[in-house]
Amino acid sequence: MGAPRVRRLDALFAAAAGLALLTDPLLLHKVTGLTPAMVVLAFIAAVPLLMRTQFPLVALAAEVPLLLSCLAVSHPNRAAAGIVMLLLFTVGLEGGRVRSLVVGAVMAAVVVTAVFVTSQRAEPVEVVAYTALVLAALIAGEALRARGELQRTLVEDAARASAAAAQHRFDTERLALAHELHDAVGHTLVAINVRAAAAARRARKAGGDDGLSALEEIAAASSEALSELRATLKALRAAQDGPAPLHPVQELANLGSLIAGVEEAGLSVDLEMTGSPVSLPAPVGHAVYRIVQEGLTNVLRHSTARAARVRVAAGSQTVLVEVLDEGRPRRPGIAAAGHGLPGMRERAAALGGNCEAGPASGAGWRVRAEIPLREPAAGRAGTGA
Repeated sequence: MGAPRVRRLDALFAAAAGLALLTDPLLLHKVTGLTPAMVVLAFIAAVPLLMRTQFPLVALAAEVPLLLSCLAVSHPNRAAAGIVMLLLFTVGLEGGRVRSLVVGAVMAAVVVTAVFVTSQRAEPVEVVAYTALVLAALIAGEALRARGELQRTLVEDAARASAAAAQHRFDTERLALAHELHDAVGHTLVAINVRAAAAARRARKAGGDDGLSALEEIAAASSEALSELRATLKALRAAQDGPAPLHPVQELANLGSLIAGVEEAGLSVDLEMTGSPVSLPAPVGHAVYRIVQEGLTNVLRHSTARAARVRVAAGSQTVLVEVLDEGRPRRPGIAAAGHGLPGMRERAAALGGNCEAGPASGAGWRVRAEIPLREPAAGRAGTGA
């Protein structure tokens, strides 16, 4: 409610209170006629109501002695009770609980005193009735204030929950972007880097200088791009601690083109598929594709192996993925430093599975993942991100 409207409402209450203080004694036959003193006193008693909304406690404190004067002169009992109830309701509505308790205690004593002073023979029922009325008005104002505070709290909680949900959606999309950048762009850059470096080595051994500098520049540029990509992914993943969201973009039918690209980079791949991998659920097929892609990328980057074996075995309940090579690490421990292995584990975990990576028996490195074909509830929720 706007301030001008509130002021108009207070002025209306003040005018009504002045008229009530004048008419109530006449209707109750407390007086036979109005004197100028009664009229002046009634309208003066109505003035504090003009500041009822802005300063309710001040208005109540100013109103009480004026109403006692009116009661002593013309006995407008019901009008005075109504005015006090209005002011107490406003005090309860605009104040706090402690202030309401203090005001209630003081006003109970004031009402009892007023009844005994203004009545020739005060009845206990009359004392209790007036006291109950004014205290009920105070309690009603306090209850309405508490309800308003509760509603504001609920609105604020809803706003905070909405902001948290929006932040969660943003973080989920950021993690999805990190995964897709790492799997798609990182794989391509690794292939470019490996092929350019291999071609440069062959040209250097053959003793030819044609194109050697260009190949070395390509290898250096792709290596720098990989470093920048890893730094970007680190920033994108910084705030994430939940499972990997799944975006069904790739499927196992695309494994052939993936392996062809890896073989062009100089790594021979033996693919073994059993069961019916092509008919896997889309999120599972996408996760398997990305795990194979990351496993082969790690072989290209971190292993001396010239050949790798990929096995995808689809059973009735789970699908098993293995990427195995027999090479030695170029630099021990470097594979565990990036985001590839955690990314594979997150993809498997998001579908209720698991993924392990480590040295194979004898020599080489093995990535092994097992994913159930039926998605858990959390996994299904993640696929819609």
